Amino acid sequence: MHSRQIHLPTEIVVEIISFAAADDARRQSTLHACCLVSRQWYSVAIPYLYEKPRVTAGTAFKSFTDTISPPIGARKNKIHLGSLVHRLDLSGLVYHSSNSLTARLLGRVKENLEVFLAPRVSFAINSLPALSKCTSLKHLDLSLVGEQIPFPNLKKALSNLSRLTTLRLPRTTTLTSHSDSAATTDWPPNLHRLQFSGHFRPLVISNFSWPRTLTSLTLKNCIDLSVSNLGSLMSNPQLATLKRFTISGSNRGLQPESINAIPVFLPELNSLSVPGDLVNDSFFDIVSHMHPPLPLEVLEFGFPSIDASVSFSTSSLTTAMEYGLANLRSVGFHEVFCTNKRILEDEEIDDLIYNRFAKANQPQSESLQNGIEKSDLSDPTIGVYYI
Repeated sequence: MHSRQIHLPTEIVVEIISFAAADDARRQSTLHACCLVSRQWYSVAIPYLYEKPRVTAGTAFKSFTDTISPPIGARKNKIHLGSLVHRLDLSGLVYHSSNSLTARLLGRVKENLEVFLAPRVSFAINSLPALSKCTSLKHLDLSLVGEQIPFPNLKKALSNLSRLTTLRLPRTTTLTSHSDSAATTDWPPNLHRLQFSGHFRPLVISNFSWPRTLTSLTLKNCIDLSVSNLGSLMSNPQLATLKRFTISGSNRGLQPESINAIPVFLPELNSLSVPGDLVNDSFFDIVSHMHPPLPLEVLEFGFPSIDASVSFSTSSLTTAMEYGLANLRSVGFHEVFCTNKRILEDEEIDDLIYNRFAKANQPQSESLQNGIEKSDLSDPTIGVYYI
């Protein structure tokens, strides 16, 4: 005897499906099961299932590509499933795809694709025409791409992506000679965040045409960030108004002197993240003598370049906070620096920041009468944090 099927209002099914989609760990398997319940459930669940498919394994990738871009002669789905894809992460794939398959796949999902993370070995120059048609892209990560793509070709392919705000360049990017074609090609008009990797020559980078809308720059996996190279990069006048600057510990050639020069070249930063082991007392001596105080609000001591320890004294940091770092509201430490001694000293930094902002936010008489408690400040961005 068959049990009678219970029909639920579509609004209820939508609530159930959206709840299931919020569980990232089991999202894909649960949504797939929901698609098998009935036509009603299928119509509600299928957009969620293909919105951000998980294709980290070879079998999952083959199943996905056969569905999105079926082989010749295969039965095609009536629904244009490629238009449902908003996020496509192929960063976990190695030899599961090919350059032509990646290009064809991009062509199938171009309509609404907003986030794309490219694979390591199956993205090349012949993928650029398809990529240039993904006009809804907001976040593009090419950082794993191993094949060298001429920078002028890449920039030209991206120039019309008007919604693109975040770009991570390939780790094989090379800027060793001036290119008129690259210089005259516009960057995407709304590009705010850029990660640069690869190799550059000092003379070229000092005159490099950066995006006019750039507010955040990250340097990662650069072949040579010695004092002269990094100094040439930062001396570019187009970067003078940069707001956020991050230097990863995975760059080569970094020296403490490279870090010391940052406040001088980039005085408008409100956020700075550098390898924690390359910051010494000289850095704080320099910023202590800068007047007016820097607008820097966030200072982060990130993953080390060489040594898992910091070489500056807490007193040099707290002294600088009275002068050139008077606007500092957050100090971050990578967890590798978290020794018992470090944590105790961080309490001192934390208290200093809290007290300073508590006094600024309370009438002076009230502060003196009632004292200052951390609980009085609800802003979670104030104080010391760990990465």
